[in-house]
Order: sequence, then C-alpha cells, then structure tokens
Amino acid sequence: MKWRILILSAISLFFTACQVQENIQDGQTAYKLKKYKLAAELLQKDFNKAELPDEKSKIAFQIGESYANNNNYENAGEWYFKAYDLGYESEAILQYALMLKAQEKYEEALKEFEKYLLEEPYRRPEMTLEMDACKNGIAWKQRQENEYERDTYVTEITTLNSGDADFNPVIYQGDKLIFTSSRDMSTGENNDSWTGDKYYDLYVANIKDVTSFSAPELFKGPFNAAYNDGTLAFNKDYSEVYFTRCGSDDRKVDDYCGIYVSNYLPDGGWSEPVALPFFDDTMNIGTPCLSLDGNTLFFAATNPDGYGGADIYMSRRTESGWDAAYNAGQVINTSGNEVFPYFDSEGVMYFSSDKHPGLGGLDIFSATWKNNKFSNIKNMEYPINSGADDFGLILLDKKQFINSDTLNAGYFSSNRKGGMGDDDMYFFAKTTKKLRPPVFVLKGTVLEKVYLDSLDVNSTVLDTIPLDKSIATLSYPNEQTLLGKWNIGDEGIFSIQVDSLKEYKITGMKEGYFNNTTYVTTKTVKGKPGDTVVVYASVVLDKIPIAIGEKAGEIKLKNIYYDYNDSSLRAESFPELDKLVKLLNENPGLNIQLNSHTDSRGVDKYNQKLSRGRANSVVKYLIEKGIAAERLTFKGFGESSPSTLTSDEILPDGKVVPKGSVLTEAFINTYKSNKDNFEFLHQLNRRTTFQVTSATMNIESEDADEIIIDKAD
Repeated sequence: MKWRILILSAISLFFTACQVQENIQDGQTAYKLKKYKLAAELLQKDFNKAELPDEKSKIAFQIGESYANNNNYENAGEWYFKAYDLGYESEAILQYALMLKAQEKYEEALKEFEKYLLEEPYRRPEMTLEMDACKNGIAWKQRQENEYERDTYVTEITTLNSGDADFNPVIYQGDKLIFTSSRDMSTGENNDSWTGDKYYDLYVANIKDVTSFSAPELFKGPFNAAYNDGTLAFNKDYSEVYFTRCGSDDRKVDDYCGIYVSNYLPDGGWSEPVALPFFDDTMNIGTPCLSLDGNTLFFAATNPDGYGGADIYMSRRTESGWDAAYNAGQVINTSGNEVFPYFDSEGVMYFSSDKHPGLGGLDIFSATWKNNKFSNIKNMEYPINSGADDFGLILLDKKQFINSDTLNAGYFSSNRKGGMGDDDMYFFAKTTKKLRPPVFVLKGTVLEKVYLDSLDVNSTVLDTIPLDKSIATLSYPNEQTLLGKWNIGDEGIFSIQVDSLKEYKITGMKEGYFNNTTYVTTKTVKGKPGDTVVVYASVVLDKIPIAIGEKAGEIKLKNIYYDYNDSSLRAESFPELDKLVKLLNENPGLNIQLNSHTDSRGVDKYNQKLSRGRANSVVKYLIEKGIAAERLTFKGFGESSPSTLTSDEILPDGKVVPKGSVLTEAFINTYKSNKDNFEFLHQLNRRTTFQVTSATMNIESEDADEIIIDKAD
C-alpha cells in the first residue's frame, strides 16, 4: 500500500536502510515507528521467544498487521489466523477474512465473515456489505471469464513498469505519460526508511500507442527533490501542475505530505513549487485533481475532523488564490480512505476507496458530480478492481477508438498479484461484448389426437391437444444415451438448448398409447450471431384401441392395395406398411395380429382363402423388414365383416355416403348403376387392419412445424 506514503503516514525519521537496521533492534520499536518491513522480521523473533499464549497472540497479530501494510496478504492472513487460534480477540478473524478477500478467495472469506458474526453479531450491517461484496466478486469474475459476457480487458504496461513501485499515470500534452516511481533511477541519496526503497520521483515517457512507450526519463523541472514527489495533476492547457511532496532534511520534526503548485513560465521551464496552505502542518494531504473548468481543486487529506481515514476535500479558486478547503461530504467519504480523485472529460469523477463496498483493498469507483454534490457511487467492477489496491484511474480520449469496438479505455494502478513490482500500471479497455453464435432452443410438445368418435381411433381426427402426464425423451438418432427426459404436464411442453448442425430424436410415451418418435434437425436452421433461434417440434401419440363389446379394437391400415383377385401387395402399399414397421420398432414389446378383409364378390370359401393370403403377405413384408415373426399373427375374414364408415364418404360422382353406413353387399348393390361408385365402395371393404395382442406403446412422426427467431436482448 505504497500510496499511504504520499497521503496517510507522517514521515518522522529519515535514516538510510543500513542505519535503520543498526538503530532498531526490536520488533516493537519498528512496529511503533511503522517500519513494517523490518517489523515483520523482528517480531517473528519476539514471537519465537514469547511463552505465554496472550503474548504470542498479540505479537502474531502485529506480524499480520506488518505484512498487511506491505501488501503481503498471504503471510498476513496466516499470522492473523495464528493470532486468532492462540486466543486473540475476534478482530483477528475479521482481518483474516479481509486478507482472504484481498487474495480474491471470496468463497473462503464469506465463511470467515460468518464466523466473525457469531462472535460480533452487532456488526451484521457492516459485515453484510462485506459479504455482498464477496458475492459480487464471484459474480463479476465469472462474468468476465465468460467468453460472451466479457467486456473489459486489462493489460500490464510492461514497457513502463519496473520491479519497484510505479503508479498514478497522467497524460501530459496529449502525447506523453507522467507517472510516479521509486525505481533505482530516482534522485536522492538515501532510501525511504519505511519501505527500504528509493524515494518517489516523477517520470515521463512518450506515448507511441496506447500500450507502447519510449523509455521513461525523470520529468525535468523542480519536482524531483531529495524525498517523495508524485501524484500530479495538470490544468487543461498544461500551464499549471499540482503535485504531492513529502519529506525534508529536518529530523527534529514530523514532515507531513502537502500539495505544491508550479506554473509554466513564459520563457520556458517551471516555476519553483509553492506549498498550498490548506491546513496546519499536522496532517497529510495529496493526490490533487482539478475540475474540468480548473476552478475547483479536489484532493485527499487525513483531517481528524473528517469522516475517518483520508477524505476527499475541495477548494474553490478565487482572485487571490484558493479558498479554505472543505470536506466533499459523506456521500463520497466514509470511515475508510478515499483518495486519488480524477475527472474525465464528461465530468464524471473517479476515485478510490477501501470502505465503499469493494473487492478488497482500494477499489476504483465512479461518482456523478452535479450541483456541487456527489451521487450515484458505482464500483468499476472486476477486472479493473481486484482483491488488492486499485487506484489512480484516468481515461483516454474516445476519439482514438472511433470505428473500433472499444467503448472506453484508460490507465490505472494496482498492486495486484502478477505484476512486475509492488504497484504497477495497467491499460484497460471496455469493449462491446463478443457476439455469441446463435443459440438454438428446442421446444417440443407431446400431443394426442382428438377423434370425431372418441371411442374409435379410425374415425376422423379433429385436432391434437397436449397430452397430460406423458413422458418425452431426447436423444441422438441411433444412440441410446438420453440427452433429456421430461414429465409433461397439462401444457405438454418441454424445452432444452441444443447444438447447431445436429439431428435429434424426440420420443413420446404414455401408458395406453403407442410410443412415437419425431426427428428434428438444426442442420438447415440459420441464425445471426446473438440470436436465439427457437425450433418447434411435436410428437403425436395414438391411443392403443380397446375392444368394445364383441368388436375387436382394430386400427385400419390405409392404402394397402391388392390387385383384384390377388393376394400380392402392390408397391403403393409399402409406405403405409413402413409406418407399421416403424411403430413395431419403437414399441418392442408390441405384438399384433394382422386382419385382412375382401369385398363380397366371389364365393365365401374363396374370399376366406384370399383374405388369409393377403394378411400373410403383409406378415411376410414385415418379417423382411426385420420384425420378429413371433410378434406377428394373421387372420383372414373374407367378406364376413363388412366395413362400417367412421366418417362421411364422398363418392366419385360427388354423392355422400353417411357415417355409420355398413357396406354390405346389398347396400353396395344400390349404387350398381354407377360403376365408379360401385367399385369405390367395394374397395373400402378390401382392407387390412391390425389389433394389439400384447403391448407397450406408438408413432406418427411430425416434422418441425415452425421456426421463430427472437432477437437477443
């Protein structure tokens, strides 16, 4: 958390790293002087020497604090947990949860926050915010890990980052980037006694493109003093610069961070920086930012009269300088730290906070600034924010990305895991989401037929309706593995997402009905990227007929043709018989009897033999198609069972024979005067039917009825 040097912590002693190690011999002294890197090392020696559990738990907690202040979240978590395990107060488990959160172990952190609440239930409102933030972290990460939901890309700026701290990039003159760094090139003979690194200086690099830069050099001018300089802000025409400066050679006083201003001189070069006296020299102020009109200066300050930690303050420009600074209010400020304010070209403020609900450490937020008030605080979400400290965001001019899918882009700083140093700079781009391929959704229905005569499956079909309490299954053709199985309610509908360029088989079934299948394909279905394509298909089940009185429950096979006085099947009969083959294949437990009938012409004995031969020819056809012979029996009825019409029949001359008419020889002879009518009625008697002798269920395939394309939201 190196940003604290420039804003939060008073710098009281300035020794070299060697002198610090020589003069500080115990962990408690290093800890009190906020020499956390050294304290973590020395306190572990104290921990090993301590014998009493209370003493060990206290030291363990301090070691955790020391590691946390140096961004070593993993070690900090281990020591916080050790402190709690040794009996330290519940604060240790809270800090352990926060370290897990900082490592983006949000599921584990949730459990620890719950554990903390068992001991401190009065803090539920605050912990609820922490737990909600963990849940958001999980959801935001998952969304950005989804190929078609991802809209933000983050790239480390490796050409500028070093093994030291590099942060707070600022655009200068449109084609340069200035940033703060503690790299070895920094001026000053000594190292910072708190971090052990060089003091901070300002560096500048030319922008080649958004992620490529020239080698950075020290920013020329009166900026890089012997101690810490950084976090600057320019006005619109780059004639003024405001920056943070900390430290002096006076070892007898505490040196606080302050904001300095320098003006670009008419003859070139910058004027000597002047401190802005907003407060007494007893607090840290820094991270300056100007409003768009340049007349309001925003900055962070550790004023004890604020809301807590560092708050954002503001001051108005007057004719004589800057007016008295005042707190920007509790909408934006919290009991935590609010730092690094920045305005984009549209007047939106971005800032960092470790108390507004975030993913861990400092998170970057946006805020609406209108009528001198802040509102609408929004987290910038993952991956701009992480479990670590994320801060110092600036935006690039959108004009650079015209005619591209980039909506917004800029730079920010973070000490997240995976960088080159402690704090590193990153480029981010918000883009339009990648269009996903069209999504194909199969919506299927299981239907049953509604007959003119509800007791006669050979009567006219009036309609199809959803079949309650039926079962539907989905599979690939010729494969046994089920892709889905549904118990269908009154609506008769099931739905599933399917793949493109595939064929599927839907099977419907219900007790008392023949199993049935239908095939549907997405191979020929087209859709645009981002569309949801809905393919509709239905499977219709036939009732298994039951005997009524002495009448067997038969199903008539339509279009089974024989030549007159011949038992051989004609080719026109094959399509109807193939349907029967399909039915038998889909209902493997189904056994049937084939029944054949002749017309009344010819002697009874001959017709009996002829009908038996015709029924046998159907059996032979089915056996040739692979149906086991033991599933089939047959019987010839000759002319003994004339057909009864199940619906009105229209004769060739247009006359209507009413439903219920029995086609006896005497009845047909009444139409003898018209040969076509006479032959038509005799043909109706020459029929083949089947009845179930043992069963499971049936078919009649239906193609996909309709395809509807819905535009995705």
